[in-house]
Amino acid sequence: MSLKQITHGFIALSVALVSCLSAPTYAKEKAHWQQYQYIYDSFLRIALQREYDQSQTPRLVRWEQPIKIYFESDIGDSYLQGQLLSVHTKHLTSITGVPIYYTQDIKQANIIASFTSKDQIEDKVWRYIGNPENIRQALDEAICLGNFGVSQAGEIQRGVILIPVNYARQNARFLDCIVEEITQLLGLPNDSDEVYPSIFNDVSSDIYLSPLDYILLKILYSPRLKAGMTAKQVDQVLPDVLNDLYYLKIIDNAASLVQQGSLKNFLGD
Repeated sequence: MSLKQITHGFIALSVALVSCLSAPTYAKEKAHWQQYQYIYDSFLRIALQREYDQSQTPRLVRWEQPIKIYFESDIGDSYLQGQLLSVHTKHLTSITGVPIYYTQDIKQANIIASFTSKDQIEDKVWRYIGNPENIRQALDEAICLGNFGVSQAGEIQRGVILIPVNYARQNARFLDCIVEEITQLLGLPNDSDEVYPSIFNDVSSDIYLSPLDYILLKILYSPRLKAGMTAKQVDQVLPDVLNDLYYLKIIDNAASLVQQGSLKNFLGD
């Protein structure tokens, strides 16, 4: 379980699962995650619900500017950690089109990725996020943490990833933390046991981006969608977005497309 957006803004959806849709004929005889309605519902759950804050009306959030990451490590194996992070962020850029760069100047960064130890996590929270008591539930439950801040327009403007390497390895979640936290910071902040196969499912064994995750990222960064959209606005546009992806064969070919440039391929798994 990972920390989602603990900041002013765009929070929960009481499950309003989509208006009546007639499933396209081309959705027959496909895997469940390629089915029109399943993708539709999954996107609303992951993009417009929040795990740790259900107090406000949800809105779509995403980056509308390039990402600049400041990477730090104070626990050893920094080269490996940086390399794994770099491979995955390049993969995300290839899927979403969002440019992701690295900077050695923390003041120029809009995402801080800190690889640290379990006993340093609360100090890192104080330094980069704020009072740990404000996110106590996530600190107590999560193995690794992600946090982002958004503008009033729904644009993600900054983020923090905290990975306690020793604790993540003890729980066999080191790679999961890298893949899930940076992916969620792109604007897919929720987890759901009803969405699978997916890194956004806490009870699944998925380590790397699944074909469904690939589709959800493609939806999120469709030019038809905009940061700040309400659930109703997303609901109105989403059929056209999905039709685009079916027409372009992205949903049909997602299982192979998601492998291109992936961390899984890099590691030879």
